[in-house]
Amino acid sequence: MTLCVVALLVALAMAAGSGASAELVGPSPSEPLPVVLWHGMGDTCCNPKSMGRVKDLIQQEIGAYVVSIRLGATEAEDQRAGFFGLVPVQIAHVCHELASDSRLSAGFNAVGFSQGGQFLRAVVQVCPTLVPNFPRTSALVTLGGQHQGVMDWPGCGDAASTALCRSLQALLAFGAYSDFLQRRVVQAQYFKDPRKMDEYLQKNVFLPDINNEKALNEDYKRNLARLDLLMLLMWKNDTTVVPRESSLFGVLNATSGVIVPLREQPLYKEDRLGLRALDERGALIMDVMEGEHMELNWEFFNETIVHGVLGAAAF
Repeated sequence: MTLCVVALLVALAMAAGSGASAELVGPSPSEPLPVVLWHGMGDTCCNPKSMGRVKDLIQQEIGAYVVSIRLGATEAEDQRAGFFGLVPVQIAHVCHELASDSRLSAGFNAVGFSQGGQFLRAVVQVCPTLVPNFPRTSALVTLGGQHQGVMDWPGCGDAASTALCRSLQALLAFGAYSDFLQRRVVQAQYFKDPRKMDEYLQKNVFLPDINNEKALNEDYKRNLARLDLLMLLMWKNDTTVVPRESSLFGVLNATSGVIVPLREQPLYKEDRLGLRALDERGALIMDVMEGEHMELNWEFFNETIVHGVLGAAAF
């Protein structure tokens, strides 16, 4: 789609959600909601070339209060937490951190980059049940997320972390579903080998849960369906996320070797996660961007996401 078409769809989605929830979000019609960011693997909350630049752009363009999630006391600890840790514990920590920020109490929008996309989706699904009076998320935008996991180790764009990535690739090949890796390595917790689905469902400690692939958690479904807008964006030439269509909830059929789009999956047809409900009211947008993984078109990001989504009046 062209930038203009995407912008039109965003406007329509916002208009569709305006009646039911306008009283729940936003300090005033003229003041944009705060924005929560979650960075990708190997990055940090405040890197001036990535998340720091994103935060500055949002603040300068629309004047919104921005929280860039950091795990740990320092940027070095935050970067390490993108590789090592138990994701459900990290999500719970973020739930409490966001709930304690009084400036988010009227609600917020969220933007997740790479693995930060599925982590922020987990925040939307988990936090309202875990933390009483958790602020409502109005719009969630994910860029290059891995919503259906990865079937190979995600690549690393930062040369400084290449040796670490090679070591972790070897670990993943050794046994992604081992208890040792599942409780220590972040990327193993969204590793999804379509040829070993039984083992994935039984042993993966994160992704099957938030995707409602085992027991149906009605809270997860209800919480996600409350979004006014869910925008999923995939990079056309992404070689880091395998398969790249995971960014749009696509999944590989292990028998045919063909990618099954979201709308053809039981996840959507049975509406196990609330995605069909979002889609049927025009609140689900899926689109493809030019470029490689995390190759951000700043004009597109500014016009369509910053101004078109984050800077819009409260829905």
